Amino acid sequence: MVRRPDLGYRDEGVNLSDPSVFDRVRRPFGEAIGLPRVAYRSLQFLYLEDEAIWTRDWVSVGTVHEIPAEGDILPFTLGYHGVHVQRMEDGSLEARFNMAQHGGCRMVPTQCQQGERTSCSFTSCGYSRDRGPITTGEGPDNTRTKYQYLGLRPERLHPVHVAQLGDLLFLNIDPGGADSDLSGDLTLPVPVMRPDAVRAHRQWLEFDANWKFSGQMLARVDEMLTSSDRAMQGRRAASDGAQIAVQWIFPNLILLTQGAETCAITLQHTAITKTLFRIEILSDCPLDAERLAFWHKELLHAGTGAEALQDSIPSSASRDRVPDCAVDQIQDQIAAWWAHNALISRFVKMPQVDSDIPIFRNVEHYLI
Repeated sequence: MVRRPDLGYRDEGVNLSDPSVFDRVRRPFGEAIGLPRVAYRSLQFLYLEDEAIWTRDWVSVGTVHEIPAEGDILPFTLGYHGVHVQRMEDGSLEARFNMAQHGGCRMVPTQCQQGERTSCSFTSCGYSRDRGPITTGEGPDNTRTKYQYLGLRPERLHPVHVAQLGDLLFLNIDPGGADSDLSGDLTLPVPVMRPDAVRAHRQWLEFDANWKFSGQMLARVDEMLTSSDRAMQGRRAASDGAQIAVQWIFPNLILLTQGAETCAITLQHTAITKTLFRIEILSDCPLDAERLAFWHKELLHAGTGAEALQDSIPSSASRDRVPDCAVDQIQDQIAAWWAHNALISRFVKMPQVDSDIPIFRNVEHYLI
C-alpha cells in the first residue's frame, strides 16, 4: 500500500475504484470496449494498481539464472516497494523488503511523486530504477552495495514470500500471499521446466508505453486456447511464418515459445508511460545470430506497437477530443480483453476501506 486507501482513487472526475466504471470493458469479447484513457496516464490509477495488484499478486521477477551463486541478490521494485531475493548458503531463496526503502530519505521528495522513477544516486528503491543482480564476485564495493539492501541484520527485515516454478521466480508481498495458489492452473512450456535448460540470452529493453499496452502487444494472439483469472494461453504467427505459443501469467510475465526456445519477458513499469522488458531466453543450447535476430524482431515489434498505442492517448483529459475519457472503440485484441478483465477482477476483490474521519486535501498524495 502506498497511500491511505480511504482517500480513494479519483481522477478526471471518475471514481476509479468503482467497478461500474468498467462495465462496458467487462462485456463479452466483440462487445467490450478498451480501458478508459485515464488508465494509461493517471498517477491515481497507478496507486490503484499498486493496491490491487502489485501488493497482492504473485509477481514475476525473473529466473533463477539471475542469482545462481550463494549470496547473489536480485533487486526488484514491486509497484512502489523495494524488495530483493537472495540465494542462501544451502541453495534456498529468501526474499525481503530492502533495508533502504527510499534511498535514506526522511520523507519522499516531491519529484518522486510524479509517476516518473528517478535515477536515485543512493540505491534502487520504490522510487528509482532497479539495477541488475548483485553478484558475490562484484568487487570491493560489494559490501557497501549489499548493505543498502541487507543492512547488518537481514533476518530482521520484513520477509517476502518467494516461489520458484521451474526456472521462474515469483514474489508476493501480501502477508497472506503464501496461501494463494500460484501454479494450480499453469502449464508451463518445457524450456522453463527442464533442469538442464541454459539461459541463451539476457537483455533489458525499455519502451515509452504503459505496462498494460506492452503486455497486450507481447501477448497478442490469433487464437486463445485457454484462460483463467490467472493466465491466458494462445498462439500467433511469428515474423518467420511459424507459430509462437503465447502465455501471459498475470500481471507481468509473458512467455513466448517456439521449438526448444522460450523467451521470458518480465514487465516492470518504470513510469506511468514507460515499461522495462527484462528478457531472458531459455533453451537447450546457445542461440546463433539468426535466432537472436528473430527474437529481437519480435520484441521490437511489440515494443514499438505499444509505443504507438501510448501515443494515441492524450497526455491529459483536457487534450481529449471527446468529453468521455473512455477509449470508446470495440476491443479487437482478445489478449487485451482478457488482461483488462483480469485487472478489473482484482479491483473488485481488493479490500474496501471506508472512513468518516475528516482529512485535509494536502495529504492526498502523502505516501505512507
